[in-house]
Amino acid sequence: MVRQAMWRFARKLLALSVLGAFALPAGAQVETVVLPDKPADQHWVWVTNLQFGHYDKSVLYNADTGDVLGSVDMGWEGMKQEFPRSKKELYSAAVYMSRGFRGTRTDVIGVFDKNTLMPLREIVIPTKIIKGWPDPTLTALSDDDAFMYVQGMAPGSSVGVADMKNNKFGSEIETSGCAHIMAAGNRRFISLCGDGSLLAVNIDDTGHEASRKRFPGFFDADADPVHGSGFRSGNVWYFVSHRGTVHSVDVSGAELKFLPTWKVATPQGDKTWIPAAFMQSVAVNGRLGRLYVAMQLSDMKPKYSGADFHAHDGTEIWAFDLASKKVVQKYSVPAENPISHVAVSQDASPLLYAGSVWSLKVLVLEEKTGKHLRDFFVPEMPTIIQPVE
Repeated sequence: MVRQAMWRFARKLLALSVLGAFALPAGAQVETVVLPDKPADQHWVWVTNLQFGHYDKSVLYNADTGDVLGSVDMGWEGMKQEFPRSKKELYSAAVYMSRGFRGTRTDVIGVFDKNTLMPLREIVIPTKIIKGWPDPTLTALSDDDAFMYVQGMAPGSSVGVADMKNNKFGSEIETSGCAHIMAAGNRRFISLCGDGSLLAVNIDDTGHEASRKRFPGFFDADADPVHGSGFRSGNVWYFVSHRGTVHSVDVSGAELKFLPTWKVATPQGDKTWIPAAFMQSVAVNGRLGRLYVAMQLSDMKPKYSGADFHAHDGTEIWAFDLASKKVVQKYSVPAENPISHVAVSQDASPLLYAGSVWSLKVLVLEEKTGKHLRDFFVPEMPTIIQPVE
């Protein structure tokens, strides 16, 4: 552990190096910084940065102070990290090219030390990791941390299964017509399908498919599709639809259980408040029992010669009580910072995070009052926001 003075210096050093504005003088040496485990009274948050066609980082911030604590390499057009509960490690699915931006492609799951943020090892997987708009449901970790799932698209949909206990690739499971990965137990994941059903796949202890089952009628794929960026709280996954319906599924039992749907859409004059944010639409604080949805005021008319009235950024965040299904609080964001992500910490005095890809910022709000506490400047496009628990 470093002394306080060295700790402050290291934070500044890391912050400057993340921004690409610092060069060490010849012969200078830097002591390795070891992060402590997050103190219970602090708020830390990871923000993955994306600039298409470039290699990216995920940056760790102290949300209470705005300080940069460190960063992790996420590979070419990186996505997000997975945080095992049983190990002091971090996992990320990454793509690398042998000549930087060309050459032989290698897809890996990188394993990093949670405290030093140094790479420990990697597991090579098939070169099929999906690229495009990052989404929090394109990778997942099994409930017991034994397997990591990675969405593949080349061009058919598949899920790569990595054995994290034995540090090897397990199998590739075909999921044609279905995409996104949501963990649903120690040996099961679920995917959203183009016909409105959910696909549940069970795996064995070697990471190979053991069985599968379709559960039809989760949503109406033609009239009102769901956003893929769901959020899990306890044993329930929550999704919101383009027209503003909450769809949730309980994964605690052997059979998936669809819960009653309910509305977040709210008319206002000739327009309607509907979910926004095509990257990270929803978040849940399980302790408070609240669902947070990035919202936009839409005329519900097709845009760009298509039906994507939903694919716009949010101007407010609405908090809904999960018991009453009623809105209990609304949070405004500055007009110049329309948001494409929403996240919330899980403590009793949570912070709310709102990411804007257009202003390269993450806004930090006090959940209780809505007070705008500070902004994080993000050197590249913020994509996935992951509070540290």
